[in-house]
Amino acid sequence: MSGKFNSDVVLGIIVLAMAGIAPNIYPAAMKGIAGMPFLYEWLLLPSIIIIIAIYIVSRVQDRTLLSHRMLVGAVAGVIATVGLEIVRIFGFKMGWMPGDMPKLLGVLITNRFMEGPSTWSNILGYTYHYWNGAAFGMIFVILLGRKPVWWGLIYALLIGTGFLLSPSVKAMGVGFMGTGLPGMIEIVYGAHIAFGLILGYLAHRWLKKPEWLLQMADITSSEDPSDLADPQLNELEQEH
Repeated sequence: MSGKFNSDVVLGIIVLAMAGIAPNIYPAAMKGIAGMPFLYEWLLLPSIIIIIAIYIVSRVQDRTLLSHRMLVGAVAGVIATVGLEIVRIFGFKMGWMPGDMPKLLGVLITNRFMEGPSTWSNILGYTYHYWNGAAFGMIFVILLGRKPVWWGLIYALLIGTGFLLSPSVKAMGVGFMGTGLPGMIEIVYGAHIAFGLILGYLAHRWLKKPEWLLQMADITSSEDPSDLADPQLNELEQEH
């Protein structure tokens, strides 16, 4: 077991911890633990900086297994969020969602709940929304590695269930798990099904190695550390 890959596991665990901050600051704010502006400034932004710093260090030190998984997870998560958004926007237009979630996140981050959305609050809200997708993607890929597509589906359904059970939905005034608003549960699960299938497919396509996070420690430095199966994604990382 090489020291290099031992430290990769430690760095991977740190990335998982930092990625887990983004999806939890909104429920924490709705629970009344702290306001969104405070959580955004003192938890979310530092976590993003740490993740970017670890990615840069991994690239510079040629820790390709970790940097590849961070890249795959982030890119796949953002693309999967596009699929989620298509379903969510449809549900919002049909009146099956209580609000436009990214815009709501933006007004909460900028403390403009009484004034309403602005261009800047919308930018921050959508950025945070897509960063959530990137964070969930990194968690899935770093923790689990290359898995069948249906693993992504199960993972996303768990995320959707967690959202419906969270203080976020309770604060919307739509009843337990959104049962007070017809169509909300179906849209939430439909959106997360789209997210999970896209995430699972892209992770399965782009990764070569099946190892879980802790199994990464057993990879010796004599083995090929490359974990990218898609040449185009490899070129994308080399460009950065």
